[in-house]
Amino acid sequence: MAAWDPNLYLRFEKERTQPAKDLVSRIELEKPKRIIDIGCGPGNSTVQLRDRWPHAEIFGIDNSQEMIQKAGTAYPDMNWVVHDITENLSGFGSFDLVFSNAVIQWVPDQRLLLTRLFAMLNPGGVLAVQVPNAWAIPISVAIREVADEPVFQPVLSGLDDTPSYREPSFYYDVLTGLTNDVHVWETTYYHALQDHEAIVEWYRSTGMKPYLERLDEPGRVRFIASVLGKVRMAYPVQTDGHVLFPFRRVFFAGKRVPA
Repeated sequence: MAAWDPNLYLRFEKERTQPAKDLVSRIELEKPKRIIDIGCGPGNSTVQLRDRWPHAEIFGIDNSQEMIQKAGTAYPDMNWVVHDITENLSGFGSFDLVFSNAVIQWVPDQRLLLTRLFAMLNPGGVLAVQVPNAWAIPISVAIREVADEPVFQPVLSGLDDTPSYREPSFYYDVLTGLTNDVHVWETTYYHALQDHEAIVEWYRSTGMKPYLERLDEPGRVRFIASVLGKVRMAYPVQTDGHVLFPFRRVFFAGKRVPA
């Protein structure tokens, strides 16, 4: 996969970080000693953990060298490691809190990943996760429709399940197979963005990224322009000139009940 661009990702830092803040506020742990942020990106979610539990030992892991470098520069007081979250994590040890914000949708077998993450918990520890539920939002639909156009199909076929969005019931079933202390909820955030171009810019660093990586530069320009045209039709302009960008997010937490 091509390099992730932390600066592009952080153009909407406030909006991307709010779900992490909300998830952290719902975690029922007083003084966790060891915390790990799975898929920490540029550290904007990890710092929320540090702010709430300043005395904990905190690790952030991500498979992007660029993201880890950005995180380490911004927050040098935490532990940052380049590591693929789908690979063996046992070397990191066990934790009182395993946290993940807007990452696991990139993993095809989320059930297996969540089982592995839950196994990293100490007794009484908590697995807390936020994941987008964006399959049906207009920009996701627009991306799939454009990718299906004959001019793009030879290059973009096979990307329909990237990323993989699942309903809250899926995560409930996974967690209840691991513990009887489970909480699942969903929030729709209404982001007031400057214009339709901002919605496309938001998605360039995330949901549109796998498609753009397969295209050459002229193809990327054409693809973005086609998606933008559909976005303009799907999202009305508000009376103040902004465009509301509703974004669904699923939250869930499971506690490892002491034996």
